Amino acid sequence: MYKRNKEVRVRFAPSPTGYLHIGSARTAFFNWLYARKTGGKFVLRIEDTDIARHQEETIDLILNSLKWLGLNWDEGPEVGGKYGPYRQSSRLEIYKKYADKLIEEKKAYRCFCSPELLKREREKSFKYDRKCLKLSQKDIEDNLISGKPYAIRFLVPENEVIGFKDTVYGDITVNTSTIEDFIIIRSNDLPIYNYSVAIDDALMEITHVIRGEDHLSNTPKQILIYRALGFDIPNFTHLPMILGQDGQKLSKRHGSISVEKYIEDGFLKEAILNYLTLLGWAYDERTTIFSIDELIEKFELDSINKKPAKFDYDKLLWVNGCYIRNMENSVLEKLLETRIKKYLASREMSDLESSPENLQGKIARITPLVKERIKTLKESMDLISPFFIKIVYSDQSKNYFKDKSIDSLKILNIVYKTLDEVDDRFSAKETEENLRLVAKDLDLSLRKIAEVTRIAIWNSPVSPPLFGTMEILGKELTLKRIKDYIEIIP
Repeated sequence: MYKRNKEVRVRFAPSPTGYLHIGSARTAFFNWLYARKTGGKFVLRIEDTDIARHQEETIDLILNSLKWLGLNWDEGPEVGGKYGPYRQSSRLEIYKKYADKLIEEKKAYRCFCSPELLKREREKSFKYDRKCLKLSQKDIEDNLISGKPYAIRFLVPENEVIGFKDTVYGDITVNTSTIEDFIIIRSNDLPIYNYSVAIDDALMEITHVIRGEDHLSNTPKQILIYRALGFDIPNFTHLPMILGQDGQKLSKRHGSISVEKYIEDGFLKEAILNYLTLLGWAYDERTTIFSIDELIEKFELDSINKKPAKFDYDKLLWVNGCYIRNMENSVLEKLLETRIKKYLASREMSDLESSPENLQGKIARITPLVKERIKTLKESMDLISPFFIKIVYSDQSKNYFKDKSIDSLKILNIVYKTLDEVDDRFSAKETEENLRLVAKDLDLSLRKIAEVTRIAIWNSPVSPPLFGTMEILGKELTLKRIKDYIEIIP
């Protein structure tokens, strides 16, 4: 069994069958957190022997997602380490060696049964009837000489109790009478998961296995492998399931998407990691926002809850918004500048109404206006792009004031004339003072005047703060948009 004086070694072992999704990202982060908490090692291992589902190109996607999240690994692909190789497809000889050892010690045996026969037998009983265990040595040798394909089965001890303590789910016992002699090596020489993972965890000296609750049922078989080969058994922590808000299995419709998609949608890695910890772990009943250093300090495996966690996309948005609002303006400016550069590069030059020159300086002025209004970086584009892109008035915007009690055309003509007389500095303070005078002269609220003006210059009833927006647009472009809108009002 695991001894407390050992260095903590944990691992994240994804299968390259697609992008890194929320559930896997949480598993990786909890392992990383515990390694950093204890001063241990975080190992990355690629479990790539599932040929039917393997997608080689997704390995880089997974590695890049982990790097973006800041989950640096101490051993594994691109880093190396003394326990490699760190891809299962490069460890096949290791699995074969231990399978041969088990056969020699009569703890495993060759199974020559065809898939068709096994299928028929499965209809009669859930357990394999050990037909091939009863073969004579001569029968085995004849089958081998003839080249008959075979798998290797683990010989499960009769009527033994397998007991282990899980950090989350407590004491668990399983009788071996419920476990059939399971295959450890397929007829194509590739290992079965429960065999290869036990071998790898033992040889890589993993002290704590932290993984999803769906692997809880696999643990007894893995413990049998540990015992048979005389390996130390690690501590087990199985993380609760993640469900959608409706209590159903998490899917895309709940907002569960790949880390790559979250990056594209403008989420911050700190916000994603913060939210991942809330899916099954809590420090107390009040605290929601944590820095990475705080999480490392406060994280404990004993604080993980076995109750299924519910993924709430709106709460993730809220957490992301908190991080954006608490971010230094200079940091946010760089993130927004990168986004708007990419956005503008994708547009035709004819779409541009304001020169993208001195972009950095303009973004620095825009950032304080949008910072309190956005939850993602992608969302910011709706509030930033109209500073640069020509406005195309929709039918809705043309008719926005139809059936309104106010005379929008009259208001805009007066606003245009008033703003035309403001000096070229066109400061927010001056434009506000002048529009207040318009409101007073027309006996209307400033809100009504601002509403009409905002539609004209922004093509939307929602914009960044109006007066700051006009100052950044500048006098010439502001007046042009008001004039253009006057011309299309029905």
